[in-house]
Amino acid sequence: MTASVEYRIKTDAMLQHQRPEDEGVRVSMSAVQSNLGRQSKELDLEESAIFSTFVSNYESFIAANAMSSVSNMDNVYFREIVKMGRRAVPYIYRELLKGPTDLVYALDEIFGHPIKYSGFVPLKQTCDTWISILKQTEKV
Repeated sequence: MTASVEYRIKTDAMLQHQRPEDEGVRVSMSAVQSNLGRQSKELDLEESAIFSTFVSNYESFIAANAMSSVSNMDNVYFREIVKMGRRAVPYIYRELLKGPTDLVYALDEIFGHPIKYSGFVPLKQTCDTWISILKQTEKV
């Protein structure tokens, strides 16, 4: 079963039986979703806003670090992700599953540095450790 979305566009001109080229035409759009007898899912706008904030900050963090050979954890976008706290964790987890990322260090700050690193630890190992911890302790 697939859901379909139907878009309806109405103009003031159509409602007044005028030509669309006439001056003062406004266009409005609405969406109607049909799930073939199934109950419609509710869109969580708060979750959508959190995801959007995360993506925007993460993409900006990546772009800022692309010009440098060393990641800057004092970067304003990295700090914004850390400020999101646990709300950012599911999104960080998804990024870790894609491959090693400096974003893993945000987890250290969000959770109060629970892992004690003895010397240099490769980024992949740090990411794998956090993936293991999150699988066991968080609903990700």
